[in-house]
Amino acid sequence: MIAPTFHKQLTRFPSVAAAILDNLKHQKGRLDPKQSQSLMRCLNIPWDELLETLLPLATALTVNPISRFPVGAIVEGYRESGHGPLYFGANLEMPEIPLKLTVHAEQAAVCNAWHQRETRLRQLIVNNAPCGHCRQFLNELNHIDDIIVTIKRLNSKKIARYQMADLLSDSFGPANLNQTDRLMSSASTEIQLAEPYTKDALAVAAADAAANSYAPYTQCYSGVALQLSNGQIITGQYAENAAFNPSMTAIESAMVNWRLADLATPENPAHVTHAVLVEKKAMISHREITENILSSYGIKLTTVVV
Repeated sequence: MIAPTFHKQLTRFPSVAAAILDNLKHQKGRLDPKQSQSLMRCLNIPWDELLETLLPLATALTVNPISRFPVGAIVEGYRESGHGPLYFGANLEMPEIPLKLTVHAEQAAVCNAWHQRETRLRQLIVNNAPCGHCRQFLNELNHIDDIIVTIKRLNSKKIARYQMADLLSDSFGPANLNQTDRLMSSASTEIQLAEPYTKDALAVAAADAAANSYAPYTQCYSGVALQLSNGQIITGQYAENAAFNPSMTAIESAMVNWRLADLATPENPAHVTHAVLVEKKAMISHREITENILSSYGIKLTTVVV
């Protein structure tokens, strides 16, 4: 899962700035506002330029063995005043798995923020124009009409800023399916485990992820929990989309969080020893697709249907 380029990118910053950015490894790819303020003072640059400066670092998170095309994205959490935390993400490709399950950089950054309990975003910056798949995925977000999308290609001085109406005109979204919920809203669903899973830490973590997932169209609320060899538990939440195909499964979200967790141990990345999927019984199921992805890593899945 790990690529050394992220750590090489850190060395391109002045030592004081690199020390601040080193916190990304232990904060799941997040920079807090105080850390960003310190970086602006250290580098003597304004906020927008800081985001542009950090974009190559986000891009270095990429895992792209198929396309060899790195894409990085950063999203800012919304605050009523001042700047919010920054969350990093990059495209993740999985050999032996259909291309449809590739995680795009914009999805990864949003997933990172959502799993760290952000409910709204102020802006997104990405190093390439979002594809149609990503524009549809982003269109599901809470307060999407207020989010600014900035495109800043690497090694280019050109910067373009858009709102979603510019990127996806005459769009199809939740309202077309009579849904008022939005991805990243704070709504949750009750998930109750039965014995013996109530005492299983991995199942409890997967159930919590399922409770915080977003599935207004199928009600297949689902979550995945991965037990890492270093004792850490990584979770992933399902994110549904009004257009269906851009939906992001819980295992895809978990892969993003696994990638971020590996930043802390680049020389000895943890491997997954066990995995649990908890999902609410519905007209669809994520069991088979989750099993297929994990089997490529030699991991057996336990599925709990509630």
